[in-house]
Amino acid sequence: MKLRPFELAIVIIFAVTGLVALLVLSIYQPAPSGPEEGEVVTGAVQIWGTLPGNAMPQLLLQYQEAFESYEEVTYQYVAPDRFEDTLVNALADGLGPDLLLVSHEELVDVRRRIAPTPYNAFPLRDIQTRYIDGAEIFALQDGLQAMPIAVDPLMLYWNRDILANENFLAAPRTWEELLNVQFDALIDRSFDRTVNQAVVAMGEYGNVRNAFGIVSMLMIQNGTAGVTEQGDRYEISLDRRLTGNGNPLRTATDFYTRFSRPANTYYSWNRAFNEDRAEFIGENLTFYFGFASEGAAMERLNPNLNFDIAEVPQGALADVRRTYGRFYGLALMRSTDNAPGARAVMAQFSSSAVADSIAVNSGMVPVTRQTVGAGSNTTFGRIAYQSAGIAYGWLNPDLENTDAIFATMMQDINENRRSLDESINDALQRLRLEY
Repeated sequence: MKLRPFELAIVIIFAVTGLVALLVLSIYQPAPSGPEEGEVVTGAVQIWGTLPGNAMPQLLLQYQEAFESYEEVTYQYVAPDRFEDTLVNALADGLGPDLLLVSHEELVDVRRRIAPTPYNAFPLRDIQTRYIDGAEIFALQDGLQAMPIAVDPLMLYWNRDILANENFLAAPRTWEELLNVQFDALIDRSFDRTVNQAVVAMGEYGNVRNAFGIVSMLMIQNGTAGVTEQGDRYEISLDRRLTGNGNPLRTATDFYTRFSRPANTYYSWNRAFNEDRAEFIGENLTFYFGFASEGAAMERLNPNLNFDIAEVPQGALADVRRTYGRFYGLALMRSTDNAPGARAVMAQFSSSAVADSIAVNSGMVPVTRQTVGAGSNTTFGRIAYQSAGIAYGWLNPDLENTDAIFATMMQDINENRRSLDESINDALQRLRLEY
Protein backbone atom coordinates (compact mmCIF):
# COMPACT_ATOMS: atom_id res chain seq x y z
CA MET A 1 0.00 0.00 0.00
CA LYS A 2 1.37 3.40 -1.02
CA LEU A 3 1.49 5.98 1.80
CA ARG A 4 0.57 9.60 1.30
CA PRO A 5 3.26 12.18 2.24
CA PHE A 6 1.51 13.06 5.52
CA GLU A 7 1.20 9.41 6.55
CA LEU A 8 4.81 8.74 5.58
CA ALA A 9 5.98 11.64 7.74
CA ILE A 10 4.06 10.30 10.75
CA VAL A 11 5.63 6.86 10.30
CA ILE A 12 9.13 8.36 10.08
CA ILE A 13 8.57 10.47 13.22
CA PHE A 14 7.42 7.45 15.24
CA ALA A 15 10.33 5.35 13.96
CA VAL A 16 12.91 7.98 14.92
CA THR A 17 11.27 8.47 18.32
CA GLY A 18 11.39 4.72 18.96
CA LEU A 19 15.07 4.52 18.04
CA VAL A 20 15.94 7.42 20.33
CA ALA A 21 14.01 5.77 23.19
CA LEU A 22 15.87 2.51 22.70
CA LEU A 23 19.20 4.35 22.67
CA VAL A 24 18.38 6.17 25.91
CA LEU A 25 17.30 2.93 27.61
CA SER A 26 20.49 1.18 26.51
CA ILE A 27 22.78 3.75 28.13
CA TYR A 28 20.65 4.71 31.11
CA GLN A 29 21.93 3.68 34.52
CA PRO A 30 19.39 4.36 37.29
CA ALA A 31 20.60 6.47 40.17
CA PRO A 32 20.61 4.79 43.58
CA SER A 33 17.34 5.19 45.41
CA GLY A 34 17.44 7.22 48.57
CA PRO A 35 17.08 5.78 52.07
CA GLU A 36 13.59 4.76 53.07
CA GLU A 37 11.72 7.11 55.39
CA GLY A 38 12.65 6.30 58.97
CA GLU A 39 15.84 4.51 57.84
CA VAL A 40 18.37 7.35 58.01
CA VAL A 41 22.08 6.52 58.00
CA THR A 42 23.94 8.35 60.73
CA GLY A 43 27.61 7.98 61.59
CA ALA A 44 30.21 5.52 60.36
CA VAL A 45 29.16 2.04 59.26
CA GLN A 46 31.82 -0.55 58.41
CA ILE A 47 30.88 -3.58 56.30
CA TRP A 48 33.26 -6.50 56.17
CA GLY A 49 32.63 -9.31 53.75
CA THR A 50 33.80 -12.25 51.71
CA LEU A 51 31.91 -11.12 48.62
CA PRO A 52 34.65 -10.67 46.00
CA GLY A 53 34.81 -8.19 43.13
CA ASN A 54 34.00 -4.51 42.76
CA ALA A 55 30.21 -4.64 43.13
CA MET A 56 30.13 -3.34 46.71
CA PRO A 57 32.84 -0.66 46.33
CA GLN A 58 31.15 0.66 43.17
CA LEU A 59 27.72 0.67 44.81
CA LEU A 60 29.04 2.56 47.81
CA LEU A 61 30.72 5.10 45.55
CA GLN A 62 27.38 5.78 43.85
CA TYR A 63 25.63 6.22 47.20
CA GLN A 64 28.39 8.45 48.56
CA GLU A 65 28.13 10.69 45.50
CA ALA A 66 24.34 10.85 45.76
CA PHE A 67 23.78 10.99 49.52
CA GLU A 68 25.93 12.77 52.06
CA SER A 69 24.80 10.38 54.82
CA TYR A 70 26.69 7.51 53.13
CA GLU A 71 30.11 9.20 53.17
CA GLU A 72 31.21 7.19 56.22
CA VAL A 73 29.91 3.82 55.00
CA THR A 74 32.79 1.56 53.91
CA TYR A 75 33.29 -2.00 52.64
CA GLN A 76 36.35 -4.13 53.35
CA TYR A 77 36.87 -7.42 51.52
CA VAL A 78 38.45 -10.23 53.53
CA ALA A 79 39.43 -13.54 51.91
CA PRO A 80 37.33 -16.43 53.26
CA ASP A 81 40.39 -18.34 54.52
CA ARG A 82 41.45 -15.32 56.62
CA PHE A 83 38.03 -14.09 57.62
CA GLU A 84 37.62 -15.77 61.02
CA ASP A 85 41.08 -14.83 62.32
CA THR A 86 40.79 -11.27 60.99
CA LEU A 87 37.37 -10.80 62.58
CA VAL A 88 38.34 -12.30 65.96
CA ASN A 89 41.50 -10.19 66.19
CA ALA A 90 39.62 -7.02 65.26
CA LEU A 91 36.88 -7.65 67.81
CA ALA A 92 39.50 -8.29 70.50
CA ASP A 93 40.91 -4.83 69.74
CA GLY A 94 37.47 -3.22 69.67
CA LEU A 95 37.78 -2.50 65.95
CA GLY A 96 35.23 -4.86 64.44
CA PRO A 97 32.70 -4.08 61.69
CA ASP A 98 29.04 -3.15 62.04
CA LEU A 99 27.75 -5.40 59.27
CA LEU A 100 28.93 -8.62 57.66
CA LEU A 101 28.37 -9.60 54.03
CA VAL A 102 29.30 -13.27 54.05
CA SER A 103 28.31 -16.56 52.50
CA HIS A 104 26.36 -19.22 54.36
CA GLU A 105 29.64 -21.16 54.48
CA GLU A 106 30.77 -18.79 57.28
CA LEU A 107 27.40 -18.68 59.03
CA VAL A 108 28.03 -21.24 61.79
CA ASP A 109 31.34 -19.52 62.59
CA VAL A 110 29.88 -16.03 62.93
CA ARG A 111 26.40 -16.86 64.21
CA ARG A 112 27.11 -16.12 67.86
CA ARG A 113 28.39 -12.67 66.86
CA ILE A 114 25.39 -11.51 64.81
CA ALA A 115 21.95 -10.23 65.78
CA PRO A 116 19.26 -12.05 63.79
CA THR A 117 16.04 -10.46 62.58
CA PRO A 118 13.23 -11.99 64.66
CA TYR A 119 10.31 -13.61 62.88
CA ASN A 120 7.81 -11.20 64.42
CA ALA A 121 9.59 -8.47 62.43
CA PHE A 122 10.08 -10.53 59.25
CA PRO A 123 7.73 -13.56 59.29
CA LEU A 124 9.01 -16.85 57.89
CA ARG A 125 6.05 -16.96 55.51
CA ASP A 126 7.17 -13.65 54.00
CA ILE A 127 10.76 -14.89 53.72
CA GLN A 128 9.59 -17.99 51.85
CA THR A 129 7.44 -15.87 49.54
CA ARG A 130 10.15 -13.36 48.74
CA TYR A 131 13.24 -15.55 48.33
CA ILE A 132 14.11 -18.75 46.46
CA ASP A 133 14.10 -21.92 48.55
CA GLY A 134 17.85 -22.22 49.06
CA ALA A 135 18.05 -18.78 50.69
CA GLU A 136 16.17 -20.19 53.67
CA ILE A 137 19.52 -21.51 54.91
CA PHE A 138 19.74 -18.16 56.73
CA ALA A 139 16.39 -18.79 58.47
CA LEU A 140 17.27 -20.59 61.70
CA GLN A 141 15.42 -21.14 64.97
CA ASP A 142 15.99 -17.70 66.47
CA GLY A 143 15.33 -15.68 63.32
CA LEU A 144 16.77 -14.68 59.95
CA GLN A 145 20.53 -14.58 60.50
CA ALA A 146 21.30 -12.49 57.40
CA MET A 147 19.27 -10.71 54.76
CA PRO A 148 19.78 -12.79 51.57
CA ILE A 149 21.60 -10.92 48.80
CA ALA A 150 22.90 -13.32 46.15
CA VAL A 151 23.58 -16.93 45.22
CA ASP A 152 26.49 -18.33 43.24
CA PRO A 153 25.30 -21.71 41.87
CA LEU A 154 27.72 -24.47 40.94
CA MET A 155 27.68 -24.95 37.16
CA LEU A 156 29.20 -27.19 34.51
CA TYR A 157 31.62 -25.47 32.13
CA TRP A 158 32.41 -27.39 28.95
CA ASN A 159 34.84 -27.07 26.06
CA ARG A 160 32.84 -26.73 22.84
CA ASP A 161 35.71 -27.70 20.54
CA ILE A 162 36.59 -30.92 22.38
CA LEU A 163 32.97 -32.08 22.36
CA ALA A 164 32.40 -31.04 18.74
CA ASN A 165 35.46 -33.03 17.64
CA GLU A 166 33.67 -36.14 18.92
CA ASN A 167 30.32 -35.09 17.41
CA PHE A 168 28.79 -33.99 20.71
CA LEU A 169 27.08 -30.63 20.34
CA ALA A 170 25.83 -30.13 23.89
CA ALA A 171 26.90 -30.76 27.46
CA PRO A 172 25.50 -33.89 29.13
CA ARG A 173 22.22 -33.33 30.97
CA THR A 174 22.56 -36.46 33.11
CA TRP A 175 25.39 -38.35 34.79
CA GLU A 176 24.37 -41.38 32.76
CA GLU A 177 24.83 -39.46 29.52
CA LEU A 178 28.23 -38.23 30.64
CA LEU A 179 29.51 -41.64 31.73
CA ASN A 180 27.77 -44.05 29.34
CA VAL A 181 27.70 -41.97 26.16
CA GLN A 182 30.38 -39.29 26.15
CA PHE A 183 33.15 -40.43 28.49
CA ASP A 184 34.73 -43.18 26.36
CA ALA A 185 34.88 -40.91 23.32
CA LEU A 186 36.40 -38.01 25.25
CA ILE A 187 38.98 -39.71 27.48
CA ASP A 188 42.56 -39.98 26.20
CA ARG A 189 44.70 -42.46 28.14
CA SER A 190 47.93 -44.22 27.20
CA PHE A 191 48.38 -47.99 27.44
CA ASP A 192 49.93 -47.51 30.91
CA ARG A 193 46.82 -45.58 32.08
CA THR A 194 48.53 -42.19 31.83
CA VAL A 195 45.81 -39.57 31.35
CA ASN A 196 46.69 -37.33 28.41
CA GLN A 197 43.33 -35.54 28.11
CA ALA A 198 41.15 -35.42 31.23
CA VAL A 199 37.37 -35.48 31.05
CA VAL A 200 36.27 -34.75 34.62
CA ALA A 201 38.34 -33.43 37.53
CA MET A 202 37.14 -35.42 40.52
CA GLY A 203 38.66 -37.91 42.92
CA GLU A 204 41.57 -35.89 44.25
CA TYR A 205 40.89 -32.94 46.53
CA GLY A 206 43.94 -30.69 46.63
CA ASN A 207 43.96 -29.78 42.92
CA VAL A 208 40.19 -29.47 42.49
CA ARG A 209 39.29 -25.83 43.04
CA ASN A 210 35.69 -26.42 44.10
CA ALA A 211 36.00 -29.88 45.61
CA PHE A 212 33.86 -28.95 48.62
CA GLY A 213 31.11 -27.65 46.35
CA ILE A 214 31.23 -30.74 44.10
CA VAL A 215 31.01 -33.20 47.01
CA SER A 216 28.23 -31.10 48.53
CA MET A 217 26.38 -31.06 45.20
CA LEU A 218 26.60 -34.86 44.96
CA MET A 219 25.29 -35.25 48.53
CA ILE A 220 22.43 -32.84 47.88
CA GLN A 221 21.51 -34.62 44.66
CA ASN A 222 21.37 -37.83 46.68
CA GLY A 223 18.90 -36.29 49.12
CA THR A 224 21.05 -35.62 52.18
CA ALA A 225 19.31 -34.23 55.25
CA GLY A 226 22.38 -32.01 55.73
CA VAL A 227 22.77 -30.32 59.10
CA THR A 228 19.78 -29.30 61.19
CA GLU A 229 19.20 -27.59 64.52
CA GLN A 230 18.14 -29.66 67.48
CA GLY A 231 17.60 -27.28 70.36
CA ASP A 232 20.93 -25.64 71.13
CA ARG A 233 23.02 -28.03 69.03
CA TYR A 234 23.50 -29.03 65.41
CA GLU A 235 22.50 -32.47 64.15
CA ILE A 236 24.88 -33.77 61.45
CA SER A 237 22.79 -35.84 59.04
CA LEU A 238 24.97 -35.84 55.94
CA ASP A 239 24.81 -39.63 55.93
CA ARG A 240 21.00 -39.74 56.08
CA ARG A 241 18.42 -38.94 53.43
CA LEU A 242 15.51 -36.59 53.94
CA THR A 243 13.23 -39.41 52.79
CA GLY A 244 13.89 -43.08 52.26
CA ASN A 245 16.98 -45.15 52.90
CA GLY A 246 20.55 -44.70 51.79
CA ASN A 247 23.73 -42.89 52.79
CA PRO A 248 24.17 -39.76 50.62
CA LEU A 249 27.67 -39.05 51.95
CA ARG A 250 28.82 -42.58 51.14
CA THR A 251 27.24 -42.49 47.67
CA ALA A 252 28.79 -39.10 46.90
CA THR A 253 32.24 -40.07 48.16
CA ASP A 254 32.27 -43.39 46.32
CA PHE A 255 31.24 -41.69 43.07
CA TYR A 256 33.70 -38.82 43.50
CA THR A 257 36.74 -41.04 44.09
CA ARG A 258 36.07 -43.31 41.10
CA PHE A 259 37.59 -40.69 38.81
CA SER A 260 41.00 -40.91 40.50
CA ARG A 261 41.25 -44.72 40.76
CA PRO A 262 43.58 -45.96 37.96
CA ALA A 263 41.79 -49.30 37.76
CA ASN A 264 38.36 -47.73 37.41
CA THR A 265 36.61 -47.35 34.06
CA TYR A 266 36.14 -43.64 34.72
CA TYR A 267 39.73 -42.87 35.72
CA SER A 268 40.32 -39.31 34.53
CA TRP A 269 42.19 -37.32 37.16
CA ASN A 270 45.18 -37.55 39.49
CA ARG A 271 47.35 -35.33 41.65
CA ALA A 272 49.88 -34.81 38.85
CA PHE A 273 47.52 -32.33 37.18
CA ASN A 274 47.54 -28.63 37.96
CA GLU A 275 44.43 -27.11 39.52
CA ASP A 276 41.42 -28.09 37.43
CA ARG A 277 40.45 -24.56 36.39
CA ALA A 278 43.94 -23.94 35.04
CA GLU A 279 43.78 -27.22 33.13
CA PHE A 280 40.37 -26.29 31.71
CA ILE A 281 41.61 -22.88 30.60
CA GLY A 282 44.62 -24.61 29.03
CA GLU A 283 42.24 -26.97 27.16
CA ASN A 284 43.53 -30.06 28.94
CA LEU A 285 40.22 -30.71 30.71
CA THR A 286 36.85 -31.14 29.00
CA PHE A 287 34.47 -30.37 31.87
CA TYR A 288 35.01 -28.01 34.79
CA PHE A 289 32.70 -27.66 37.78
CA GLY A 290 32.82 -23.98 38.68
CA PHE A 291 30.59 -21.33 40.17
CA ALA A 292 28.59 -19.01 37.94
CA SER A 293 30.72 -16.02 38.93
CA GLU A 294 33.84 -17.65 37.46
CA GLY A 295 32.71 -17.43 33.83
CA ALA A 296 33.79 -13.85 33.20
CA ALA A 297 37.18 -14.45 34.83
CA MET A 298 37.87 -17.46 32.61
CA GLU A 299 36.98 -15.41 29.54
CA ARG A 300 39.60 -12.86 30.53
CA LEU A 301 42.23 -15.51 31.30
CA ASN A 302 41.88 -17.11 27.87
CA PRO A 303 39.87 -15.04 25.37
CA ASN A 304 40.38 -17.74 22.72
CA LEU A 305 38.86 -20.54 24.79
CA ASN A 306 35.67 -21.78 23.13
CA PHE A 307 33.61 -22.81 26.14
CA ASP A 308 30.06 -22.65 27.42
CA ILE A 309 28.07 -23.07 30.64
CA ALA A 310 25.42 -25.61 31.53
CA GLU A 311 23.47 -26.93 34.48
CA VAL A 312 25.35 -29.65 36.39
CA PRO A 313 24.32 -33.17 35.37
CA GLN A 314 21.43 -34.76 37.23
CA GLY A 315 20.52 -38.38 37.80
CA ALA A 316 18.45 -39.76 34.94
CA LEU A 317 15.79 -40.98 37.38
CA ALA A 318 15.91 -37.97 39.71
CA ASP A 319 12.54 -36.58 40.72
CA VAL A 320 13.98 -33.11 41.41
CA ARG A 321 16.95 -31.18 40.02
CA ARG A 322 19.61 -30.00 42.44
CA THR A 323 22.97 -28.24 42.56
CA TYR A 324 25.09 -26.64 45.26
CA GLY A 325 24.93 -22.87 45.75
CA ARG A 326 26.94 -20.39 47.78
CA PHE A 327 24.46 -17.95 49.34
CA TYR A 328 25.50 -14.47 50.49
CA GLY A 329 23.68 -12.44 53.13
CA LEU A 330 24.02 -9.16 55.03
CA ALA A 331 24.08 -9.54 58.82
CA LEU A 332 24.07 -7.12 61.75
CA MET A 333 26.86 -7.49 64.31
CA ARG A 334 25.85 -7.67 67.98
CA SER A 335 28.94 -5.64 68.86
CA THR A 336 28.12 -2.64 66.67
CA ASP A 337 28.16 0.70 68.43
CA ASN A 338 26.03 2.24 65.68
CA ALA A 339 23.01 -0.04 65.49
CA PRO A 340 20.65 2.60 63.99
CA GLY A 341 23.05 3.45 61.16
CA ALA A 342 23.92 -0.21 60.52
CA ARG A 343 20.24 -1.20 60.39
CA ALA A 344 19.54 1.62 57.94
CA VAL A 345 22.31 0.45 55.60
CA MET A 346 21.19 -3.17 55.92
CA ALA A 347 17.59 -2.23 55.10
CA GLN A 348 18.65 -0.23 52.06
CA PHE A 349 21.17 -2.71 50.63
CA SER A 350 18.91 -5.73 51.17
CA SER A 351 16.02 -4.11 49.31
CA SER A 352 15.21 -5.98 46.11
CA ALA A 353 16.54 -3.37 43.69
CA VAL A 354 19.87 -2.84 45.46
CA ALA A 355 20.48 -6.49 46.39
CA ASP A 356 19.73 -7.57 42.83
CA SER A 357 22.25 -5.03 41.57
CA ILE A 358 24.93 -6.34 43.95
CA ALA A 359 24.30 -9.90 42.79
CA VAL A 360 24.33 -9.13 39.06
CA ASN A 361 27.44 -6.95 39.26
CA SER A 362 29.21 -9.75 41.15
CA GLY A 363 28.47 -12.22 38.36
CA MET A 364 26.02 -14.04 40.62
CA VAL A 365 22.25 -14.47 40.70
CA PRO A 366 19.73 -12.48 42.78
CA VAL A 367 17.75 -14.47 45.35
CA THR A 368 14.36 -12.80 45.00
CA ARG A 369 11.84 -15.07 43.30
CA GLN A 370 10.52 -12.31 41.07
CA THR A 371 13.95 -11.45 39.65
CA VAL A 372 15.03 -15.07 39.19
CA GLY A 373 11.73 -15.82 37.47
CA ALA A 374 12.28 -12.95 35.04
CA GLY A 375 15.56 -14.55 33.94
CA SER A 376 18.62 -13.05 32.29
CA ASN A 377 19.88 -12.65 28.73
CA THR A 378 23.59 -12.39 29.53
CA THR A 379 26.06 -15.02 28.29
CA PHE A 380 26.31 -16.88 31.58
CA GLY A 381 23.27 -15.45 33.34
CA ARG A 382 20.63 -17.20 31.24
CA ILE A 383 21.68 -20.66 32.46
CA ALA A 384 22.83 -19.55 35.91
CA TYR A 385 19.37 -18.10 36.67
CA GLN A 386 17.84 -21.47 35.81
CA SER A 387 20.20 -23.15 38.29
CA ALA A 388 19.59 -20.63 41.09
CA GLY A 389 16.18 -22.03 41.92
CA ILE A 390 17.59 -25.53 42.41
CA ALA A 391 20.66 -24.43 44.42
CA TYR A 392 21.02 -25.43 48.07
CA GLY A 393 23.71 -25.39 50.72
CA TRP A 394 24.34 -26.89 54.15
CA LEU A 395 25.57 -25.52 57.47
CA ASN A 396 29.19 -26.63 57.59
CA PRO A 397 31.00 -25.80 60.86
CA ASP A 398 34.09 -24.15 59.39
CA LEU A 399 34.93 -24.23 55.69
CA GLU A 400 38.69 -24.44 56.14
CA ASN A 401 38.44 -27.30 58.65
CA THR A 402 35.70 -29.06 56.67
CA ASP A 403 37.90 -28.87 53.58
CA ALA A 404 40.71 -30.49 55.55
CA ILE A 405 38.40 -33.26 56.82
CA PHE A 406 37.05 -33.99 53.33
CA ALA A 407 40.58 -33.91 51.88
CA THR A 408 41.76 -36.47 54.45
CA MET A 409 38.73 -38.66 53.75
CA MET A 410 39.44 -38.71 50.01
CA GLN A 411 43.17 -39.28 50.52
CA ASP A 412 42.56 -42.17 52.93
CA ILE A 413 40.36 -43.83 50.31
CA ASN A 414 42.68 -43.16 47.36
CA GLU A 415 45.75 -44.42 49.21
CA ASN A 416 43.93 -47.42 50.73
CA ARG A 417 44.71 -46.31 54.27
CA ARG A 418 41.10 -46.89 55.25
CA SER A 419 38.11 -48.50 53.62
CA LEU A 420 35.35 -46.33 52.18
CA ASP A 421 33.10 -46.82 55.22
CA GLU A 422 35.92 -46.30 57.72
CA SER A 423 36.96 -43.07 56.01
CA ILE A 424 33.40 -41.73 56.01
CA ASN A 425 32.81 -42.61 59.67
CA ASP A 426 36.09 -40.94 60.64
CA ALA A 427 35.10 -37.79 58.71
CA LEU A 428 31.68 -37.66 60.40
CA GLN A 429 33.24 -38.00 63.86
CA ARG A 430 35.71 -35.21 63.14
CA LEU A 431 32.95 -32.99 61.74
CA ARG A 432 30.85 -33.44 64.91
CA LEU A 433 33.76 -32.15 66.98
CA GLU A 434 33.86 -28.95 64.92
CA TYR A 435 30.34 -27.74 65.85
